[in-house]
Amino acid sequence: MNVIPLLGGIVFSALGIYICYDYRRFNKKALKIKGRVLGYEEYISKDSNNIKRKVYRPHFELTVNGTTYDVKSKTSFHSKIIPVGHHADVLYQEGDEENARLAKGNGEGLGILFLGLSLPAYYFGLFH
Repeated sequence: MNVIPLLGGIVFSALGIYICYDYRRFNKKALKIKGRVLGYEEYISKDSNNIKRKVYRPHFELTVNGTTYDVKSKTSFHSKIIPVGHHADVLYQEGDEENARLAKGNGEGLGILFLGLSLPAYYFGLFH
């Protein structure tokens, strides 16, 4: 048994389960409204292999009951998924509009990716 890959598998699977849970929890109570993309914050992200990539964090606004909210997304993307100035579906929870999310996002797929990445780590941790 090799402890390092086993710990990696545990971390990846826990992260995958949390992302899937959070996605379903948020969407279960979320309301959909149209918002407008104001721009993107660009920054360089480095992955575990030290490969640097430019990623984009959307900045959008939505209006709920006459109040306009200016939201900087907590999720980043590898491309500008919606052109600046265009309208897009936004999901929000009543009373927590500042934490709204673009409906077109990573969602459950990212959680499943982490769960998939945990499988080889478990294999190498348990059988090598």
